[in-house]
Amino acid sequence: MGKHRPVDVRIAEAQAQLAALVAKAAKSQVSEDPRIQDIDKKIKDIQSSMLKYNRWATEGKAKIENFEARAEQWRDRLRTAEEKRSDALAEIEILRTQRKQLAIEVANEAQAGE
Repeated sequence: MGKHRPVDVRIAEAQAQLAALVAKAAKSQVSEDPRIQDIDKKIKDIQSSMLKYNRWATEGKAKIENFEARAEQWRDRLRTAEEKRSDALAEIEILRTQRKQLAIEVANEAQAGE
């Protein structure tokens, strides 16, 4: 016949198991308390926000630099547009005048050829 564990060892194991079950029951009771659940929810919400804040902190400097570079690019474009717009309008006016004169010449040539 096999040798059984001594009674004192079995009692010690049972007491350890009982202590673990008591701790588990206490933990469960604590977790189910509405006040604890409210605090846990607030912690979870803050942790979710932290993900966003961490991303902002990581990407913020690069985003600002990129934004400022784009803003400077548009400032340059605005200056160029203001400088070139009047030149373009003047050139269009010259071309329209040339076109009008050429149209008259072409029309006269067409009439002369008839």
